[in-house]
Amino acid sequence: MVILITGGCGYIGSKLIRDLASDRKFAGSTIRVIDNMMRERYVAIMDLPPDGRFEFIEGDIRKDEDLKRAFQDVDMVVDLAGITNAPLSFERKDLTFDVNVNGGALKASVKKLVYSSTASVYGPTTGLVNEKYPCKPISPYGESKLQGENACLNASEQNGLDATVLRLGTVFGYSIGMRFDTVVDRFTYLACIGMPLTVWESAQNEKRPYLHITDAADAITFALTQPGMKGEIYNVIGENASLNRITTAIRKEVHDVRIVITPTPNLNQVSYELDGSKIERIGFRPRHTLDEGVREIVERFRAFSRVRTRKEASAIADSMPTLSEA
Repeated sequence: MVILITGGCGYIGSKLIRDLASDRKFAGSTIRVIDNMMRERYVAIMDLPPDGRFEFIEGDIRKDEDLKRAFQDVDMVVDLAGITNAPLSFERKDLTFDVNVNGGALKASVKKLVYSSTASVYGPTTGLVNEKYPCKPISPYGESKLQGENACLNASEQNGLDATVLRLGTVFGYSIGMRFDTVVDRFTYLACIGMPLTVWESAQNEKRPYLHITDAADAITFALTQPGMKGEIYNVIGENASLNRITTAIRKEVHDVRIVITPTPNLNQVSYELDGSKIERIGFRPRHTLDEGVREIVERFRAFSRVRTRKEASAIADSMPTLSEA
């Protein structure tokens, strides 16, 4: 069997390809990666597990020639390729739609497609949101992913494609293809190098859905192998967490971290909570916590971080200015 991972050198992809190689259900399968290397994450395809069978194509999912090479003899596809930075999508709107909507996986006939989408498709919400909640995305990123979802589901309905859409919460935790433009990973990194964490006052108790990267990869593997998920959408989350919850988790590991509360209005964030029970009812349950994800990243930075004992942190905190003076 050949499994194609588009965007396989990214944050989730670099984790997934390693997990697939060690999964007995995929023993003997070829794991083929296509990535345009826009972020130059060559480390993602270095030191791959020796028992895995890997192929790599440096190519663009928007180019038919590259897609033809990538889809040759492919059985399953995991579509991870895309522009994923919501704030930057406003500046790169045309590119975001070109990649996220027009690029690839539906141009070839395959047995199974798992489309990695995002909780950002919902936009402003109230209450606990399940998959039937109307989607009103507020960023080009969210809108483009919603259009990508619709393309997958239309192909499933009209052409019989076995497609599953996973709406992932904001992913956090360690991967060899790390990204640091999401709040848990970014805040943990800043804490480790001794920088203060600036939090808008209005955002402290706002909640967002989060998902450990191992659970993200596991959910994708689950969708590849679980029957009965054709043409369905699933929320995948580990925890609906506030910024206060995140900074508390970081403080457990980096005891002298300084939190600066600023009265600057929170103009860009949306508070919402997702219901992940639909996928849990068919057997998938996230197993990893926000605390674990923070700890994993802190361990990687421990050599030069400001991680201290509680006693040392207490002494440092006494000498620090109060938040009102910061």
